[in-house]
Amino acid sequence: MSESESPPAPEKSPNQGTMLPAPPPSLVPPPDTLTALPLPVVRTKSSRSKVGSAPPPSLRSLPPMPAIEPILEQAADLRSLRDWDGALEAYKKALFLVDTADTTSQASLYAYVAEVKLAQDKKREAETNFEKALAVSPKHLRSIDSLIMLATDAKEWSRVATFRKKRAAVLDDDDERAAELCRLADLLEQECGDAQKAVEALVGSEAALAGDTRVLTRLERLFTSLRQWPKLIALLDQLYRAATEPATRGAYRFAQADVVLGRLREEPRGLAFLELALDEDPQNDRALSALIAVRTRREEWAELAAVYERLIDRFAGLGDRERAWEVCRKLGVLRRDRLLDGPGAIEALRGAVEVRPDDVESRAALAELYAAKGDRTVAVSELETVAAYAPMRAQTYRRLHELHSRAQRPDRAWLAATCLEELGAADVSHELVIEQFRPDGPIRPTTALEDGWWDECLRAPGADPIVCDILRAVSETAIALRLEELAATKKLPTLDPSTKQDKASTASVVRTFVWAARALGIESPDLYLLDDVPSGIAAVPAHAPGTALGPQVRSGMTVQQLAFLTGRHLTYYRPEHYALVFFPTLADVSSLVLASVRLVIPGITVPPPADGESKVAANLASRLPDDKKTAVEDAVARLDARGGRLDLLAWIRHVELTASRAGLLLAGDLRVPMRLMKEESRAIGELSAETKRGDLLAFCASDAYGKLRERMGVAIHSSSLGAPSGSGPAAPMSTPSPGRES
Repeated sequence: MSESESPPAPEKSPNQGTMLPAPPPSLVPPPDTLTALPLPVVRTKSSRSKVGSAPPPSLRSLPPMPAIEPILEQAADLRSLRDWDGALEAYKKALFLVDTADTTSQASLYAYVAEVKLAQDKKREAETNFEKALAVSPKHLRSIDSLIMLATDAKEWSRVATFRKKRAAVLDDDDERAAELCRLADLLEQECGDAQKAVEALVGSEAALAGDTRVLTRLERLFTSLRQWPKLIALLDQLYRAATEPATRGAYRFAQADVVLGRLREEPRGLAFLELALDEDPQNDRALSALIAVRTRREEWAELAAVYERLIDRFAGLGDRERAWEVCRKLGVLRRDRLLDGPGAIEALRGAVEVRPDDVESRAALAELYAAKGDRTVAVSELETVAAYAPMRAQTYRRLHELHSRAQRPDRAWLAATCLEELGAADVSHELVIEQFRPDGPIRPTTALEDGWWDECLRAPGADPIVCDILRAVSETAIALRLEELAATKKLPTLDPSTKQDKASTASVVRTFVWAARALGIESPDLYLLDDVPSGIAAVPAHAPGTALGPQVRSGMTVQQLAFLTGRHLTYYRPEHYALVFFPTLADVSSLVLASVRLVIPGITVPPPADGESKVAANLASRLPDDKKTAVEDAVARLDARGGRLDLLAWIRHVELTASRAGLLLAGDLRVPMRLMKEESRAIGELSAETKRGDLLAFCASDAYGKLRERMGVAIHSSSLGAPSGSGPAAPMSTPSPGRES
């Protein structure tokens, strides 16, 4: 404090309001932190009184006692000069002058004396003066903190514990008091090595009774270390009641279960706690695993099923589909294997596959349950769905073969057997069936593929009727614009008329194209024999639909192989697919489809195709006929109603997979396309060979493929059992046969 400044206001006790400023870590605060004491008093042999009161008549002639403020200022100045003896003398004078009733001021002066003693390195005398301060004012925090520091430095832990306990007792703030109790407990446990005393310091405290989680958490650890299990369970119940989050409440219930089961060995009580934990937090996997383990060991299947049932309802309410699926699956297996409840198992497994349609194991289990109850049609349907999701799963086709054989469906049984052959999983019985009915040529249909059957039976996943409708409406105009564009840039291929083939030609590849087009209900394109066709068969962008045939397909191929290749190729000539011949990439198709949508929604942005700006998108609106615009408007309205979602890559992939299915249909034998696809490199829609192979496997075993073969009159019937290989029903449609090389 400078000489021109007045001393600060007097320090007060914690119960009187304003407190003295706490000393700095050195316990020797600078002079400007000294606190002024009350007004000076006069002191006689018989009494002390404050200045301002009228002295007795007998003493009016005595001079007044000195004022205390100048003495405190002097003490502060001496401390700043590190004149400890002088400062000590000044504080003693102040102690002589202060009113004995003013305990707060007395305690403060004793603390100042102690701090000076510390500065003189007289720690014992400092402690004595801090204790004097506490004697006159037991709640003097400044002195308590100093004593804690001194005892800590001396590592006198029992004294530290004593003072910390005093400190906790005088604190008014609940949070501060709880924190101090925790520090006291840690000290007693870690430094004094007495966990029981640590417990005693916390148990029964206001903080513990009020449910302070810090105190209760310390007690949890202490009870665990002392192995006081009943007390720990009761304490965990307090923590449970204090918690608000379901996950936290469930964790405390699980902790109780863990103690009861693992320490007290009381299984019924522990099971009750586990169920309470799951009631609070159905997502507590540890509680569920423990409950399953205990109930399973006790063979309490009905009780475990009841738990699963409650959990399914809870997960459904929470929207937790993943856990709902898992519990449905477990409940289904439990009901099937332990409770022998077939209908209940079907119900649970049906719930599992509704949540996760690609759960092939649950579907396979459902199929077995349906088969066991005699509902083989539904069992077959489930297995066909399994094949769609997991086409490489041999067990699916093995079971389908068994079911179809029992039901006297030889065509379907043969198809399932060919799938096993392709996977290398066929046994002798399957091979006998395969060889008995394996055809020696392509199918001989009695009727052509109807237009509606494409959508009903042939299309692969990823089909989008809205995209198909848009392309049907705009393809003719868009192709005309693209041809003009190609001609203007001199990129339109020129075909030699002499290479064009007469459709009455006897060449195998020409006859196969004509036959395949009639069988699929597609107009056959013009055929040109060229010397350089990298893939053997390629669509030609021309004014009339055309196909280039290379040397690869003109000789050395069986009719079945040609049937597959032509069927796959001709699929791209359907009206909804033909635009891909002129707009083959994802960028090209996206530009065309979005330009069509922009006819109805002008504000939509149309990205340019990969090869730069194209006048197709710019001129489409002016060239499209009114009736086609109306068709586009209807399609876009449906698109808008479903949120405007388009996946054109999936649509392109679906066209390629559908084309392979059409080829399989014409070839009539899965082995043919599988061998051809292994040898070719065909990158359409970024489809892998494994994906295309898997789709054909699943399609071959599907009800849709079976229906197509039935409708087209090429399915194997019971009447043909024992007939020569390759025979079938009479077919009015002529089938291509090996012919001369073109």
